[in-house]
Amino acid sequence: MQRVLGESLNVGMAFVTRRLGNDSLTRYFKAFGLGEETGIDLPGEIPGLMSNLGSPRDVEHVTASFGQGIAVTPISTIRALSALGNGGVLPNPHLVRRIDYVSGVSKTPSYSSENQVISNKASETITRMLVEVVDTSLLGGTVKLPHYSIAAKTGTAQIPSPDGGYYKDRYLHSFFGYFPAYNPRFIVFLFTVYPKGAQYASHTLTYPFMDLVKFLIHYYDIAPDR
Repeated sequence: MQRVLGESLNVGMAFVTRRLGNDSLTRYFKAFGLGEETGIDLPGEIPGLMSNLGSPRDVEHVTASFGQGIAVTPISTIRALSALGNGGVLPNPHLVRRIDYVSGVSKTPSYSSENQVISNKASETITRMLVEVVDTSLLGGTVKLPHYSIAAKTGTAQIPSPDGGYYKDRYLHSFFGYFPAYNPRFIVFLFTVYPKGAQYASHTLTYPFMDLVKFLIHYYDIAPDR
């Protein structure tokens, strides 16, 4: 599985899905909040599209395992990914500490969550694997920070064509990571639609991500963790 993550192997995720089973995969997608609104305090939030997971066909679940045939919003994505480094707890995303209404009533959004979607042990294992991705696989390990553990993963998805199927030359690149990996203070999610001149997200978003990481480390004076 370390190689599956390091090389972004879709066939590896297909193998996992067949071992896990369609029903279990669907339960995990729902447990991570994919396909529902997060409740963030912004207008116009919409749920993701997960209708394919209601199909009895294996192919719908296999393709969903590596991110095709479904659609999720950026905030829903980062909320789900946060649970990987958050001890397995799915957070409640908000932008404000308090909302004051003109009527004089105030509301304090709840940031706490008891929604444990995976075990703390599983969270630690996944984090360790994602750190290994950065240290050895991401651009050949050339962006590893010797004194900071960074957990991160790229994503490269084909873009669907209105004529059916997928474009052969258009991709959506994504990149997420959290740090310091074993006691994270920040999580960053980047994506770009139809970048030109590069097929893989590692070639378009690695350096912008690492620049953000270094800036945040210096700005907030984060102590080394290794």
